[in-house]
Amino acid sequence: MNQLQFWANWQKPTRILYLFSLSILVISLLIFGIAYFKGLENVIHWDVLSELNDLPVVLDQFKVSPDETLTIPAKAITVTEQFVASSMAINIVGNYIFLGLFVLGFLLILSALSAVNRFWYLIFMGSVILLIVTFNFGLIFNLANNYLNVGLIVLYVGTSYFFHAFRPDIDILKRFGTFLFITILLGIGIYKFSSVNHPFLLLSSYRTAGAMLLSVGFIFLISYEIINGFLFITTSTKSTQSLNNFLIISTIYLANVLLTFLNNNKIIDWNMIYLSPFLLLIISTILGIWGFRNRRNLSASITDFEESGAFIYAGLAIITFATCGLSFATANDPMTEALEDAITYSHLAMGIMFLGYVLVNFSGLFKQSLEVYKVVFKPLKFPVWMFQILAVIVISSLLVLKDFFPVKQASAAFYNCLGDYYTTEKDYKFAEVEYKLALAYEHRNHKTNYALASLSLTQGDNETAGVYFRQALAKNPSAYSYEALSRSLFDAKSFFDAIFTLKEGLQKFPKSGELQNNLAYLYNKSNLSDSTVIYYEMAVKNAKKSEVPASNLLAFWATNGKSSLAKDILSKTENIAYNSFQGNKLALKLVAQSTENTETEVPPLSKGNVADFAWTYNFALAQKSQGDTLSLRTLAEEEGNEEYAEDLSFANMIQDYYKGDKLFAFQNLQMWSNSDSTDKKGKYFGVLLNTFLKKESLSNKKTPDFKSIKEAEQVLKQFPLNEKVVEKAVNIYNQNKQPEKAYDVVMRAISWRKDSPKLYEIYITQAQNIGMKEYANDGLAILQKLSPTDYQRFLPTYQAKQQSIEKASAGFQ
Repeated sequence: MNQLQFWANWQKPTRILYLFSLSILVISLLIFGIAYFKGLENVIHWDVLSELNDLPVVLDQFKVSPDETLTIPAKAITVTEQFVASSMAINIVGNYIFLGLFVLGFLLILSALSAVNRFWYLIFMGSVILLIVTFNFGLIFNLANNYLNVGLIVLYVGTSYFFHAFRPDIDILKRFGTFLFITILLGIGIYKFSSVNHPFLLLSSYRTAGAMLLSVGFIFLISYEIINGFLFITTSTKSTQSLNNFLIISTIYLANVLLTFLNNNKIIDWNMIYLSPFLLLIISTILGIWGFRNRRNLSASITDFEESGAFIYAGLAIITFATCGLSFATANDPMTEALEDAITYSHLAMGIMFLGYVLVNFSGLFKQSLEVYKVVFKPLKFPVWMFQILAVIVISSLLVLKDFFPVKQASAAFYNCLGDYYTTEKDYKFAEVEYKLALAYEHRNHKTNYALASLSLTQGDNETAGVYFRQALAKNPSAYSYEALSRSLFDAKSFFDAIFTLKEGLQKFPKSGELQNNLAYLYNKSNLSDSTVIYYEMAVKNAKKSEVPASNLLAFWATNGKSSLAKDILSKTENIAYNSFQGNKLALKLVAQSTENTETEVPPLSKGNVADFAWTYNFALAQKSQGDTLSLRTLAEEEGNEEYAEDLSFANMIQDYYKGDKLFAFQNLQMWSNSDSTDKKGKYFGVLLNTFLKKESLSNKKTPDFKSIKEAEQVLKQFPLNEKVVEKAVNIYNQNKQPEKAYDVVMRAISWRKDSPKLYEIYITQAQNIGMKEYANDGLAILQKLSPTDYQRFLPTYQAKQQSIEKASAGFQ
């Protein structure tokens, strides 16, 4: 246990700080893991583009005669959706996390360096000074001189020298606390007095160069820890076969590292699983916590492990994983690849050299079955630093062979970070300059090309965006880039090129439900029904938002299916809580002319949302005579719904007719038809009005009973032209001494229903009741023309009524 928890016997301040540093290292590992698995989703995501389509449907139908049926035409609205690759976002939070971890790692290292011996202290402080200079603090305050850098050097290096030369007795926890306090004060000053909008993002961007350099040094430092771990496993058992076991397991490991190296450098492309360089880094880092302690005798002349070595290691590890996390958090693939190369080059070269070091120095101890791992850093012949120099020579040779491409990638990664900063500042000209500098070092990287394409789209240059999206596919293609390129081609009217791009993308990403959905959309545009259905069904299985292609399938069947097919699909469709799906399901229900009341959820009455509008509109039509009335008139008048106001008003009219006030529906239809009689819509509204009136005249629907004025008012809303309802309502109003209202009821009825002799009889009688003889006579004349038979039958009644009124009038006089 003491070997595992070697810090247990340290002084309390040292132990506390070391446990704190290990905690920060674990946090940095977790953050790296999250960024790694999210990948491009850290900065790019799928948006959903919704498109509305009108679909003719039969809203209702009724018999005019045994051989004739009249239909009430209307339109349903379907929603078809595509996945759209977003522009590349700037992961500000990721940059701030990187900056915080970097600062903590840097402060741990700075605190530890004050405990090394004088010679090495001066060398390390020179490196720290160079590192501070690269931070470019002056830019935060728009200073062209280096006075601020000089001040920071004096502040940090001066404090470090004070601890080193004058107060070496102060424990490392207090040193770290002092540097942390200085840094917090500096941060507050930057926040309060900075001349730029995002000062900490600027600091993060300029720290990446130094962070990558420190990360490479750390990676090389721990590059043989896995081989050293194999040495521990094979020799701790004191087996006679320990040498063979060590050689076999080490050879297998190095062979896998070699394959990873060859694959990363595009020398081989075999269909196999390769070791992840970052997995090697994680394992090496964890093993190095104990491995670095075991080789403390190698650095005993420089520093003590407990006082500084452990903290230097922890600080470098934190910075390394913060840098690796940043590369994924910002989708900076040149940085990712540069770090991968650093890992594979170091692990391969130093792994081979360390294997040689062990064999050269300790082959005799293997034969004696001794625990070689205990003395591995006490060489019998050649020191380990000689093999490290050989490894550096091998790595340098590989870099020369690659024309220093990993170094160029690191440079491209740095300029990408600066481009991100200027993009956040909306200084697009400088952002473009920085990104193009990155392209000069690595013109095929995905990050730079996608970022430049995003800038082009921001500035409305779709053609240039297409060029950069195509370049983004050169080395590290993504489903996002394929979709973005396809959309650029589609917008440029290159329809078939857009299709071919998506098909090419599916060859690279056969499980991309987003590309499958969009390809189905384009196939539908080409009227290739079978291909449309196939790719929509594939997309339902593969898309992360499977509700989008599922909704599109309903829209497709609503548009292309007949009533019988629509009913069959409805019966097999499982419900999905997605607004576009609900809207399309109702559209399919309208096509199927289904009268079943299966809807229990009322759509949200939101404004400006395409899916909510379609759901609300279709709901009003599908549930035309069922459920509560939606407040569509109010919704149509809200700001933001101007585009949907006409359709919402139409749907509200349908509600009025079927379960509201039919007279309102008639009035709206008449107003719309009169607004422009030459317009197709105006003619449609006129025909629809006549159809509704015809339906009312032929309706034999049972009417509800009513006895009071309040009940009469409610019944009249749905039966304003019904002869029996109007007659009874008139009688109730007359009984309650409200003859004028009774007159209004029948007057409204005959204004819309001019073919009913019965209504004219009621009208004439009521006109007589309120003393409007001329109106009664006019009504009588109309009745004579409308139905001579009814006129002859009603005339005696009229005359008797008129004589009674005249006698009553004479008697009164």
